[in-house]
Amino acid sequence: MASSLGGIGDAFADRNFRRYSAGAIVSWLSFFVQSVAVSWTAWDLTHSARWLAIVAVMDAAPNIVLMPLGGVLADRYDRFRILLTAYAVTTLQAALLAGLAFSGALTIGWLAALASLHGAAHAFSIPAQYGMLPRFVDRTRMASAISVSAAYTQLGLFAGPALAGWVIVHYGTAVAFAANVAGYACYFACVATLRTPPGYSQPAASGKALVADLLDGLRAIAGHRGIVALLALMLCGDALAATVRQMAPALSATVLGAGVAGVSTLLSCGGIGATLSALWLAHGGAKRVASSIILRAFLGVLAGFAALPLSPSLPVAGAAMVVLGCSFEICRTGAVALLQTSVPDAVRGRVMSTQFLLLRLAGAVGVSGIGAAAGTWGLRVPMLAAAGGALLVWCFTFRARARIAADFARPVA
Repeated sequence: MASSLGGIGDAFADRNFRRYSAGAIVSWLSFFVQSVAVSWTAWDLTHSARWLAIVAVMDAAPNIVLMPLGGVLADRYDRFRILLTAYAVTTLQAALLAGLAFSGALTIGWLAALASLHGAAHAFSIPAQYGMLPRFVDRTRMASAISVSAAYTQLGLFAGPALAGWVIVHYGTAVAFAANVAGYACYFACVATLRTPPGYSQPAASGKALVADLLDGLRAIAGHRGIVALLALMLCGDALAATVRQMAPALSATVLGAGVAGVSTLLSCGGIGATLSALWLAHGGAKRVASSIILRAFLGVLAGFAALPLSPSLPVAGAAMVVLGCSFEICRTGAVALLQTSVPDAVRGRVMSTQFLLLRLAGAVGVSGIGAAAGTWGLRVPMLAAAGGALLVWCFTFRARARIAADFARPVA
């Protein structure tokens, strides 16, 4: 049976991965429940696309500022302990949101402030998270494990918003925030059972100053032309995807004439497409992690994104979100897997944190730019203009496709 499941069976043959997955699936579900609750609360309190953008930027800004430090620390110290500490902070953040919501004291100011705390904590958890699978899973199973992990992340992305819509309608946002506290508790219980395989050792710290360590990570990226080219493309992709996530309440209300049910439907449809593509990647294993596949999938991202503001109804917009989710997941998971397997473990934290920092920065720029322009032009014109700009970047990247593929074919130094 394991062989018939391809890369999926290969990943789940690993004991640590099975146990890690149990906690991760639950926590991803609850994470996206809270994510929808935050954006809906921001819209419900203000009915302003600008405030949606502000809350998103308040989450992204500390991520961008602190991520370099998080990457350096992930390469110097125990990534697992850093991850658990950061998740303890995000559990506290979710508990504060729930407490304020239950008491009726949650204002847009509190929401923005706690979004900043969330972003700051994840500046340290994300670089450490990228070291979780390399620590607990054999390298030969890495590509499959990354793809399977992405699949249940996307399970959370489509099931979480659907669950969030139901919870918010029937029980309110306070219960949605409390659900994330329970999700983190489940995660802590599962990862407590993980065991580091014999022979693993944390990469030795370089002994250099913090700035020198950071520059080493940047040089590792700049010295790999394939990584640079894919990052440029993914910056555009993340700007588009972040816009859809954060502007979903405004899209639902102003373009489609739907409420919170429209928000959860849009995000759930995106998650369905993403889950299907993540499972397809996982089943194919390493052979489906290729720059050529990523380049082709990016055209689907552009098509789905451009179709959203032109959609005449929620079902059409939902179909566009399926295309967008499916295509973007191929791009994102494929790029992460290529980066994970193309850099040495000693600099993985810095490389992956820099990659994530740049993507968050691109997302913040995209959301704030389109959110600001929406006040004058509405959502249609800024979104279509953003899609046109991303198409130009794709054209330049596509012309260099042979060189990019050759660069990723090189063995890791």
